[in-house]
Amino acid sequence: VLQMRIIRTSLIFILLLANEVLAASSATFYGITDTLKPEDEKYANALFTAAEAFKEADALFDDEDFFARRGWSKETTTDDGDVVYGKSTPKGKMVTVSTILDGHVDVAMNEVWTGIDVLPTWNPNINYASILVSMTNYTDIVTYGNADVLFVSGRDFVSSRLYRPLPTGGYRMATRSVALAEKPEAKGKVRAHLYLGAVQFRPDPKNPENRTRCDVAMLVDLKGLLPKFIVNQVVPKIMSLDTEYNVKHFKELTKKTE
Repeated sequence: VLQMRIIRTSLIFILLLANEVLAASSATFYGITDTLKPEDEKYANALFTAAEAFKEADALFDDEDFFARRGWSKETTTDDGDVVYGKSTPKGKMVTVSTILDGHVDVAMNEVWTGIDVLPTWNPNINYASILVSMTNYTDIVTYGNADVLFVSGRDFVSSRLYRPLPTGGYRMATRSVALAEKPEAKGKVRAHLYLGAVQFRPDPKNPENRTRCDVAMLVDLKGLLPKFIVNQVVPKIMSLDTEYNVKHFKELTKKTE
């Protein structure tokens, strides 16, 4: 009888353990799986949201028409000569820009992923930024706030991020807005919705050890009662400003390490 009880108890434990494993939320890309710990299962929606955004980023960066800018129109040019392009979508205007950053591609990815807390110290377009939750080594939830741009007051964002190293070298990262109960809308800010933020870092073919090709695409709803023509001016301007600040920042980082 005692032996039967031990067997039954063991079976129950095994079944519970199996159910726990089956219930674990995960996302797999490029041979790497992100699996949430049991205590982080409350962030499962954030993980799946980031995964869906990553799928869209993958499709975008694998599309030859994207890099040929077929179907895109010129919106503005940065002070460094990088062109911001725009494209109308059912969710609004998507914008994109490609630029060259000083530094190795690994440095670029590490700076973007781990350096969000210091963003406001070098990017005047950002009022605040921080990591709210580190779900895995490759996924997290962040918040940041934009400063006023043109006629539009600052916006507040909460989004989940996911990145992967690429088999051919470089990295891809995607981010999308998520709802997080413990992070309500910031006072004085309008909570905007980021449909897609997509970033690709690749070694610059002309100087792979010291320079990085950075491709960025963004589709965002600024929310608030904004006329469409205002939004269509502001979104490319935000992309242009961020690109200029990024180029300057990575130049300064490189100088510090020389």
